Amino acid sequence: MKIVNINKSSIAFVLCLWVTTVLGQVEFYFEEYGASKIRVVFRDSSYYSTLDNNGRGVIRFSPVLKPGYAVLYGPKNIMYFYLIPTGKQSMLKYKNGDLKFLGDGKDINDYLNGELLELLNLNYNQPENEFLSDWNKMFLNLQINIDTLSLFEEFKKIEKKRLHYLACNMLQNYPLHRARFLKQKYYLPHSAFYQQQEKIMIEDSEAYDFWEYRQAFRNYIQALASKKINNNPLNELRYALNYTKNNIKDSNLQDYLIHTFMYGYVRRYGVKDIGEFLPIYNSHVHNIKRKADFKEIYQKFSRIAYGKQAPCFILPNVEGEKISLSMLKGKYIYIDVWATWCLPCCRELPYLLKLQEKFKGKPIVFVSISIDEDESKWKGKIKTDNLQGIQLRADRNSNFQKDYQISRIPRFILIDAEGKIIDENMTRPSDPKTINRIDSLFSD
Repeated sequence: MKIVNINKSSIAFVLCLWVTTVLGQVEFYFEEYGASKIRVVFRDSSYYSTLDNNGRGVIRFSPVLKPGYAVLYGPKNIMYFYLIPTGKQSMLKYKNGDLKFLGDGKDINDYLNGELLELLNLNYNQPENEFLSDWNKMFLNLQINIDTLSLFEEFKKIEKKRLHYLACNMLQNYPLHRARFLKQKYYLPHSAFYQQQEKIMIEDSEAYDFWEYRQAFRNYIQALASKKINNNPLNELRYALNYTKNNIKDSNLQDYLIHTFMYGYVRRYGVKDIGEFLPIYNSHVHNIKRKADFKEIYQKFSRIAYGKQAPCFILPNVEGEKISLSMLKGKYIYIDVWATWCLPCCRELPYLLKLQEKFKGKPIVFVSISIDEDESKWKGKIKTDNLQGIQLRADRNSNFQKDYQISRIPRFILIDAEGKIIDENMTRPSDPKTINRIDSLFSD
């Protein structure tokens, strides 16, 4: 047998040549943002790159993937583009705001980030009838416009489907925008709005790959749940799950929706009272990754469920003194997780002061835990607003946010005198239920 010696540099060259030949790539250039991280989400997977000091980076993709829509989460940018895994593509963003595409898919990406954006123009502050009229005009214009473009026919065919569900999402955004405009917590539209929704929400298994398709049905079912059962999250979840399993025929969409509703609920409200829904989840969700993700978040929130020992924390107060959870045992503990930059958090502060005053002398302590990174802003806010109670700060070096699954703020937690969780998602100080809930602790 003849033995051939091949040096390592030759092997490296051959491997490099093979990778370059097999993998397609997208090159990125952001003129102002050197050394920044970017992420591309494509076909339910995330791909990462760090731009060099000149703002350049590359992400490579396997050619076995089919072309499709991708989202770039870049430095202070979110951009939609059409990714061709077997091609060579470039995206360039200049400091004056100009965006340029080169290589494969250039015409499609110019359309997605230029002409299309000009058509997606709705005034959400209008009364309902005027909004629906404008939305219908936009819906028709989107479909008509795509026929006038000199893009390849296969793309135009799939783009028409995507545009249908993109328009569905834009319609469903109206109640939230209207509530904000009217400075209300909720806005329930008139029957004409729901009739329009029902008319356009058509299942199409070929559209499943579109994020817009999945999101449109998610929003649609959530809107129906809010209409039927207003402001009761557990009952809204029950309605959404039952509607999905009884009315959605697309099995992939059903899998996605049931997982999304369950995962979202646990992430926001914890695992309390969802035991009855686990059989629905187990019998309808078959995607392995989703099941693994749900199992992980369920286990994490189970650690801080009712009756569990609250995770220990040791955090500094304004004077730099370390305060631990164990030091507070013997009294009930109402924790407010907040930050100076969080407007909803700051709106709760006056109500928190009223709670502290009302329960003064009772065996309960009020602990405010800020997640501010800027220590000076935290201390300044405490001094300016004359904040009371125990003031602590949990920066990124603390395990507090991880241990208590803090993904959004404000967040409130109630702990008993033995250091066990009563409610990992306690009501806000501004909620009238909070006073009654705390009063009940001392009713015996």
